[in-house]
Amino acid sequence: MNNQDNYLKSELYQLLNEEAGIFEFLQDGSLDGLWYWDLENPEHEWMNERFWTLLGYDPSEKKHLASEWQDLIFPEDLEAAMENFRKHSLDPTHPYDQIVRYKHKNGSTVWVRCRGVAIRDQSGKPVRMLGSHNDLTAYKQVEEELKQKNRELEKLACRDPLTSLYNRRIFHEMLDKELAKSARYQTPLSIAIIDIDNFKAINDNWGHQEGDHALCTVSTTLTNTARHSDVVARLAGDEFIILMYQTDEAESKAAGERYRASVEHGRVTVSIGLTTFVAPAELEKSSIHELSKCLIAQADKALYQAKANGRNCAHHFADCHDTAPVS
Repeated sequence: MNNQDNYLKSELYQLLNEEAGIFEFLQDGSLDGLWYWDLENPEHEWMNERFWTLLGYDPSEKKHLASEWQDLIFPEDLEAAMENFRKHSLDPTHPYDQIVRYKHKNGSTVWVRCRGVAIRDQSGKPVRMLGSHNDLTAYKQVEEELKQKNRELEKLACRDPLTSLYNRRIFHEMLDKELAKSARYQTPLSIAIIDIDNFKAINDNWGHQEGDHALCTVSTTLTNTARHSDVVARLAGDEFIILMYQTDEAESKAAGERYRASVEHGRVTVSIGLTTFVAPAELEKSSIHELSKCLIAQADKALYQAKANGRNCAHHFADCHDTAPVS
């Protein structure tokens, strides 16, 4: 038997015509609002009681006028709904179906799926509109909570949990990308590795809580001193690393001294190793990551030279006695 000829469907249609309680059950059990709009007298629109209680209002306070709900819907959502209505009026196959926001009586936002169908006269002109509402607020709240959790997870994947700086993995990704740009545009880049002097003594003498405080203080100082375009990350332990875009050797040395001096204003000092590089124009993509590790090793060698010079200073790899590339 064809679904359209099913006896149960025919029986239900008959019940809807004969038993008002069946209609009431359907609208109360499956919908959060029902509306019927007179398009020939567009200010006249019947909204069932459940729609108003959904928005926190006593239905007896509300008139059956379109302006009643239009005053509560978000203006941009009203504009989108009316544009959808216009398209549906011109083309019955265009669905009148959208999610809109209403302002609850208590000031909160109620998310509602609003669907409708135009009832047309013999010429095809829309004369009435029948529609339904479904409350999606709870779903939207869960959706936002999931988005927030995803943002937190993304941050955990990219950031050091103590200092909130970028972590080592993200720094390597950014350095690889900058090396590719350096090869393409032949622009210099510089790296600074910064190590807190005598950090072990801070932990031993004052405790790990004071050590964590020193790490956070230094990270904040470095971030505030760096240019907006530069990338500050925590490399490991008490070591930080900074990627300085389009920065030549002289500029990197000046930046290193700024970092050193800014940290010295606090209770700790730092040693800094610097290196500068312009990637060869013919650099192959497969070689970028290895080159990235080589540059970090150069800055690390310069850092050890700074420590050998007495700490609380910056040293550039170009000034090391052995300037052969570090493997």
